[in-house]
Amino acid sequence: MAILSLQDYVNSDLDRVALPDYTDLGVTSVKNILIPFDQIHIDDIEGNSQKVETHTAEEIETLRMSFSEGVDTAEFPPGVYYRGGDKPYVLIYGFGRCEAIRALKQKEWAFTLLEGTPEQMEDVQARENEGYPKRLNKEVDMRKHLSRKVSNGRIKNTEEAIRKEFKRIYPNRKKDVMNRVVQMVIGECDTPQPYILYTSPSKVQDWIDNHSSVEHKIGGEYNPNTDTHGVCIGEGYQYRVILQAVERFVKTGKFTDIIGHVGAPTKMASIDMKRKKFLKQLESHIEELKECGMHTFPFRVIGFLPQDKEKESLKTLIRI
Repeated sequence: MAILSLQDYVNSDLDRVALPDYTDLGVTSVKNILIPFDQIHIDDIEGNSQKVETHTAEEIETLRMSFSEGVDTAEFPPGVYYRGGDKPYVLIYGFGRCEAIRALKQKEWAFTLLEGTPEQMEDVQARENEGYPKRLNKEVDMRKHLSRKVSNGRIKNTEEAIRKEFKRIYPNRKKDVMNRVVQMVIGECDTPQPYILYTSPSKVQDWIDNHSSVEHKIGGEYNPNTDTHGVCIGEGYQYRVILQAVERFVKTGKFTDIIGHVGAPTKMASIDMKRKKFLKQLESHIEELKECGMHTFPFRVIGFLPQDKEKESLKTLIRI
């Protein structure tokens, strides 16, 4: 790795500049080459189809200042493919960097020459910047790319296929990002779902208003019908809800009824297994607090939201 001035970078041995690996997407990185900008077709309006929002002026200025201070040979150059004819190269990714570099009066720059099909180039463009911090794809960009693949028939309209494609194109993204994007794609593409996911308090309230035979409170409010407070939580929030229930009990002397719900099932964990794990984690926290001398636990789990469309009634909570 080396930090070079703009001119030293252009004149350097480009074999020593980082070369990206997109073989998992079926694309070959041939080599890094020096190309004059007037030989490259650059269209950030239509050519950067995987971005819903292009770079802002502030982002371009930040990039310009960064490049003026030096270029890291460990970072990948922008990517192009060869099409021949007038302006024989087409820019695939690095639109913001190219704009910033040209603002520094550079007439030519190092680019990675890529080989692959148009569809594979779209996948590379969708992944662009995922491995290094120039500008991460926004979730709306990822949603757009995956939704288009579903609508074009390039992947099946199933959650499994959408999730698999997300992992293939965006391997460095966290699970919570993947779950949000996959759910956005499922909603946009009307992907058939055998189960229900409660992605917000509003959706839980819709279930109460439209289906439940009993009225429940889900935001800590007092329910005069049960003489308790009521909350609804997903996986991972058990410890927090215990402390909140204790705080309410100290203030009002009332217990808290807990309704649980879980995330999407996987090959390794069904909805039922996830619910049992939810309860086991809650019990584990209770045991920890007992060790600290706590004896009163002013809450109870009254059930889980129905999530299996085929096996569970939408009218009642599911008891485990």
